Amino acid sequence: MLLADEVGLGKTIEACLLLREYLLRGLVKRVLILVPAPLVSQWREELQSKFGLEFSVPPRSAEADRAEYWAETDRVLASLSFAKSKRRADLVAAAPWDLVIVDEAHHCKNRATRNWQLVNSLKRRHLFLLTATPVQNDLLELYHLLTLLEPGHLKTESDFKRQYVRRGNPRDPRNRQRLRSLLGELMVRNTRSLVQVDLPPRYAQTLMAQPRGEEEALYRLLDDYLRQRTAPLGDSGLPPLNRKQLSTLLSASGSHPRALARSVEKMTAADPGARPIVELAAGIGLSAKDEKLLDILRQSGGEKLLIFANFRKTLQHLQNLLAEEGIACTTFSGDQTETQKDAAVAAFREHVRVMLCSESGGEGRNLQFANTLVNYDLPWNPMRIEQRVGRIHRIGQTREVFIFNLCTAGSLEAHILDLLGEKIRMFELVVGEIGSILGNLDGGEEFESLVLDLWLRSHSQGDLQGSFDQLGSALLEAQEEYVKAKELDEALFGEDYQ
Repeated sequence: MLLADEVGLGKTIEACLLLREYLLRGLVKRVLILVPAPLVSQWREELQSKFGLEFSVPPRSAEADRAEYWAETDRVLASLSFAKSKRRADLVAAAPWDLVIVDEAHHCKNRATRNWQLVNSLKRRHLFLLTATPVQNDLLELYHLLTLLEPGHLKTESDFKRQYVRRGNPRDPRNRQRLRSLLGELMVRNTRSLVQVDLPPRYAQTLMAQPRGEEEALYRLLDDYLRQRTAPLGDSGLPPLNRKQLSTLLSASGSHPRALARSVEKMTAADPGARPIVELAAGIGLSAKDEKLLDILRQSGGEKLLIFANFRKTLQHLQNLLAEEGIACTTFSGDQTETQKDAAVAAFREHVRVMLCSESGGEGRNLQFANTLVNYDLPWNPMRIEQRVGRIHRIGQTREVFIFNLCTAGSLEAHILDLLGEKIRMFELVVGEIGSILGNLDGGEEFESLVLDLWLRSHSQGDLQGSFDQLGSALLEAQEEYVKAKELDEALFGEDYQ
């Protein structure tokens, strides 16, 4: 089956519903899901949180290069670039699969590529291909996709070209009615107009916080320390920080100094050189971001605010800050019981002006009675930013939505926001489009990993800005590719396959 709904209409959810139905009916046991690298974490979260399905993401170690891993692991979620590598493709193809799901399947549009060849070589009983843009350049791409699903359905390539491709214009089909009939046997496509999805506009504003005094000194001290601890066996004699530790500390530095103090304390307990950072961070109360947040609260005219923060220490600090200001708030976090979560949402709806949310906060809840969201800090993954916004900008929202992004000047978050907000205008995109754009990026890395690589390769703010400019150019190219494909598919398919 080819699921070709327009962007933002829930192809991922549709595929997961079908997957769960197949599992419950006992039709499948072994499942392989292949997605672009930037979407792996989103798929894993959707499978876990919405469907209770656990999938193994192949480790980046020798284990994933063994035939046993692919043959004995019943549920695997992998990036297509990871699975198609020369040392793994044969292992993946040799394992029997009951169901294979391929997201952003237009990356398999050319039978001469390793993407197409891998999917074609898989031993599987069922195949779901997901893409909002099954045709990006010409109709032969559609032929190649449908050949993966059912070889011979459109006969041979030469037959297809002779019957359905207009000579001199490979984008313009001949015998449209016959082609529509054949496509309708394998393809489902819903459009926004068909399902009547028409959300109100959303507006985003970035508020740059300029650190001063001790806070400014803290970020300089942290940068120097992290540079030392990423060099091979520095003066401290301690091993370098690993990528997970480094990304956590850099993310914490973009939240609140209290969160940074806690993270540094936990991860560098054996290093006395980190104590000055902990002591300086722990002593900072009102941060530059706090001042911006208080400005928003004073100017918002009593509107309800949903405030997101990544770190527990930041949430605790914000609770105390709001209490000091006499502002009632409630907190919604992933470690609460369902009863506590229900109570938090009810309080926010009925009488509390502010709800503080952790990264998983509000998942699955109807919060569209609020229309203002504050990102106190930012995840590096654009998909997670979009998920936050989706808590209030969703079906049922009747008012304009306002998004305030707080970031510290010179931070990684400032570079990310410039990239997403200014270059590709992320907050003006239709829900789901950012995933399609990220899926068009070359390379096999998740977006967070790309950001960390840029920091590691840069030795100054100038270096970092130049690196982000290059990534921005790549994102713009990916966006242009998506827009062209979207326009072509709208012209070709319209609403004929619902």
